[in-house]
Amino acid sequence: MSAPLRVAVEASLAALELPIKSGVVNSVPLPPLSAPEREARIAELLQAHHASVWRTLRRFGVSEDRADDAAQEVFIVATRKLELMRTGCERRYLLQIAVRIAANHRRSVRARPESLDEIAIEHHSDSTPGADRLLEQKRLRQLVDEVLSRWTPELRTAFVLFELEGLSVPEIAELTDTKLGTVASRLREGRKLFRAAVARLQARGVLEGGAP
Repeated sequence: MSAPLRVAVEASLAALELPIKSGVVNSVPLPPLSAPEREARIAELLQAHHASVWRTLRRFGVSEDRADDAAQEVFIVATRKLELMRTGCERRYLLQIAVRIAANHRRSVRARPESLDEIAIEHHSDSTPGADRLLEQKRLRQLVDEVLSRWTPELRTAFVLFELEGLSVPEIAELTDTKLGTVASRLREGRKLFRAAVARLQARGVLEGGAP
């Protein structure tokens, strides 16, 4: 870890390690892991979830040049409490941390999130589709990200977690410490805005058939 990143992580660690919601932690911590067990567990988490965490941070408004550091922060915070992480809930645990990390990065930047760098997005892709499909995916992602970049962080977070990450409304409410009704309201507003954006793109001939 670079010196600046280490300083940033240590300085904000208390804020980042607010109590994780009970749905993704063990009620009683597991026995401490040995050093080899911890290394294996961390490697497993990175292999399974790094690409998803990286892309989700970008969707939450973290700039491309800061996404690697932000993803590293997520795993640093997570690995400090490996014994608390409930088996089968690793992705939700990491996403809950990612929401906080992204919020911290947005506050530190104090600027409008930039457009997503699609070359970087593709570099972190879990699959390797054919060239034609890859280009189409890139174009559609650019359109989606252009739409999302104009929304508030709260609206974007709810929409991304539900529509792109597949979390349920109760899971989003728990993860973001938000009331169920508020999450549902944000999703309704997000869908309304997204449909309107798709209609505008279709009217301009940019998009054919349906939503990206």
